[in-house]
Amino acid sequence: MSEPERLVPLRPVILEILLLLHEEPMHGYGIMKQLREKPAGRWVLGPGTLYRTLAEMRTLGLIETDENADEHPRRRSCRLTSFGGRVLVAEVRRMESLVARARSGPLLRSLE
Repeated sequence: MSEPERLVPLRPVILEILLLLHEEPMHGYGIMKQLREKPAGRWVLGPGTLYRTLAEMRTLGLIETDENADEHPRRRSCRLTSFGGRVLVAEVRRMESLVARARSGPLLRSLE
């Protein structure tokens, strides 16, 4: 899949993980911890959900992991791929466009 736009819109948790991995590579426990500590603090994922999501993201080519056979799978470091970075940019641009449209219309004025 070479066109990043084909994957957007992203599920919110995938967007959050991509944003984290854009900052720095990290392992699953670090991702879980960061998701809990971010200001929104709404992403409390159990290990099963997190690792299924990371596996899906690997399959889509969004992230890659260190494949050191001696390491436990949960300690493998995840990092954003080039394609994952392009998907992240496409999603942020999509969201910016939505916000711009909402700001330019009567929606916000009607809620004030």
